[in-house]
Amino acid sequence: MQILVANPNTTASMTETIAAAARLVAGAGTDIVAVTSTMGPVSIEGYYDEALAVPGLLVEIAAGERSGAQAAVIACFDDTGLDAARAMANIPVVGICETALSTASFIAQRFTVVTT
Repeated sequence: MQILVANPNTTASMTETIAAAARLVAGAGTDIVAVTSTMGPVSIEGYYDEALAVPGLLVEIAAGERSGAQAAVIACFDDTGLDAARAMANIPVVGICETALSTASFIAQRFTVVTT
C-alpha cells in the first residue's frame, strides 16, 4: 500500500522529519511517500497561512493520487485543507489532528491538547 504524507508548508526539513517518523510506524509492505508543498508559507501559524497553503497541498495530493497513492495524510496539526482535499480526492484523506482527537476519545473521556 502506498500512503502519501503531505506537508502543506514549504519546509523540506520538516517533511524529512515527518517521513522518518511515518516510516518507523508503517506496517510491512507500506510505502510512505512524503511530499512538501511547492507553494505557500514556510510554516502555518494561522488562518491566513492556512489559506495560502491549501492550493499547493491540493496539487500535491492530486499528483500523489495520480502516482498511485491509496490514501493521503495531511501532516499539519490544524488539518490544513482537509475538507477541500476530501472533496477533491478519490482516495481516503485524513488529518493528523482529527485522527489524534478521535483516538484520544476512544482512550479517555477527557483529554487536553497542548501546543506550541
